[in-house]
Amino acid sequence: MRIAAVDDETHVLERFARMAAGVPELSVCGLFETGEQLLAYLRKNPLDAVFLDIEMPGVSGLELSEQIQNLNENIDIIFVTAFNQYAVEAFELQAMDYIMKPMTEERLGKTIKRLLKTKRRARPQEKPFIQCLGGFDVFLNGKALTWKSSKAKEVLAFLVYKKGVPVGWEKITDAVWPDFNSEKAQANFHATNYLLRKRLAEAGLAQILKSERGNYRIVADKFDCDVYRLEEMLKNSQLKSNAGLRLLEELVLKGYMEASGYGWAYPRAAELDDLCRKVLAE
Repeated sequence: MRIAAVDDETHVLERFARMAAGVPELSVCGLFETGEQLLAYLRKNPLDAVFLDIEMPGVSGLELSEQIQNLNENIDIIFVTAFNQYAVEAFELQAMDYIMKPMTEERLGKTIKRLLKTKRRARPQEKPFIQCLGGFDVFLNGKALTWKSSKAKEVLAFLVYKKGVPVGWEKITDAVWPDFNSEKAQANFHATNYLLRKRLAEAGLAQILKSERGNYRIVADKFDCDVYRLEEMLKNSQLKSNAGLRLLEELVLKGYMEASGYGWAYPRAAELDDLCRKVLAE
């Protein structure tokens, strides 16, 4: 696994290199004192993971992580810092892990195990398929993704419902945790967002979710979706085709996310049901 580290303190980089040298699965490809040096390297060379200091002169590690993922969204980010107040923001920026300084060999070992577990998982052989008719589910190679957190699944469903429009955490919490006060809702969102990103990364699906400046969105061209397909057919007047009619009948029969019971989806479900019944009656 090809890794690099960025820290403005030379002795920290040297210590990291000594610890990483003892891990046979790793290849340390670069030790950089500035983000600019790392980005220049990345434009010509592949990496699997980058260990970033957060507090650096000029561009911070948090800002640098966004630039890294703009170049290659499959690179895992691990933040290494002496300041724990950045933890929430770090995980919002899709961090794989967050290590407090001084880093120990034991703590580095835990991160490496997590990285290797993620990297060794087989990437999906075909585009994932997201089902909205009936209940909400994500399918990889014909198998439904399992979820330990039902709220992580619901947050993803809400972003699919928003069809790629960037959404702030406030709107997400208003939908998913409508009865919580702002402080409690925000805490739940950050914890759930971390679990969602972790689950998608484990499945090799990190690319379907993006976050920029506190806004979250799904990347619609990274997956197929039954309702997106139906809406595209409606736009192109193809609903009377065999495939279109099957989708219409399935929507009338099963409803939009009806089996999942998401209250925020009910207005859209009613709109789609009314539209489809009108088309079928013509």
